[in-house]
Amino acid sequence: MVKDFAKKLDYDIPPELQGSVLGVIVGKSYKSVALTGQPMYATGFPLLIFSQGFIPEFKIDNLKLSPKSKLNIGGQIYNATVKFSVNGILDNLGIILHPTATYYLFHKPGSYFLNRWKALGAESPIDCSQLIYKLSEDIDQEQRISLLLDYLGELLKDRLAPIDWLDQAIANIFKTNGIIQQSTLAEQAGISLRHFRRVFKNVVGMPPKYYCKVIQINTVFELLNTSATDKLHHLALDCGYYDQAHFIKDFNKFIGASPENFLSGRHAYVKTYLGRGLK
Repeated sequence: MVKDFAKKLDYDIPPELQGSVLGVIVGKSYKSVALTGQPMYATGFPLLIFSQGFIPEFKIDNLKLSPKSKLNIGGQIYNATVKFSVNGILDNLGIILHPTATYYLFHKPGSYFLNRWKALGAESPIDCSQLIYKLSEDIDQEQRISLLLDYLGELLKDRLAPIDWLDQAIANIFKTNGIIQQSTLAEQAGISLRHFRRVFKNVVGMPPKYYCKVIQINTVFELLNTSATDKLHHLALDCGYYDQAHFIKDFNKFIGASPENFLSGRHAYVKTYLGRGLK
């Protein structure tokens, strides 16, 4: 069993990176494990991931994906069934990126990274060969985090021009836990709904309505992981669902099981990474 599927660290992000980086996570098995077909779910955030141990293998719907690099950009999960397998020690260090970071820092639309782990060496706007070499040396976790953040700091020097209204719209999605209408966001931005949807999907990689639902579902898990109750239905009402039926419908769509079956199933431990990055 993976003890920490993805544990968020209490780490102070440098002020200049706070618009691009939301946190740091680690995933460890501490000993060799054989895991097959472990589910992954949408969280609303891409990742920069360094795999010190076994590099996970993936199955996206019916497509197999076997990353070769230790250092990858893990794109967001969108409208797909994603599972991973490990046969060895799982030891991942991840930088949680803002949903616009793949666009601003790597100059690629968000859709380019969806449902994929892409080797950083092939996607980086600057040479990162020395970064991969240094990360592989016998150094501690703090040093690895610093190396990754320093690299992202270098990318800031050639950051694409910010889309202010989009940044504010995403901030409002976070602030409302995803409970906000697209029309409201477009109106606040002072643009047409059509233009809002087009730019949002290009930069983030998925439609704003879908993204809001991802954030809303993950807010439920955030409360589940931090509150005294394990009653998902009660938490869902606190997160803006009008009734149990709507919540169960969304839960089945994004998780692939009813809340009751998920929490009593063998994959329930993966809830430890859902909701991460919302605070």
